[in-house]
Amino acid sequence: MCLAVPARIVSIQGEMAVVEIGGVARSISLALTPDAQMGQYVILHAGFALNVLDEAEAQETLRLFARMEELAAAEREENSPPAGEEHR
Repeated sequence: MCLAVPARIVSIQGEMAVVEIGGVARSISLALTPDAQMGQYVILHAGFALNVLDEAEAQETLRLFARMEELAAAEREENSPPAGEEHR
């Protein structure tokens, strides 16, 4: 399964940009989205911005990803053995 995530452009130099995803900066290609501008959100997959995304939609998607991680963490905690007991 492939996953594309929203990322905010923090700088642009030619066809390359630096985006921020969850506090982490990453260099990406804007070859597929030449009209993207600093401060905009793009859908990022495999190092390429696929298209520009509306900020409200980007924020909602990021909120949903965070919620999914919270639920997964809660499920892992619920299914982990009590301290001192081994999994058999």
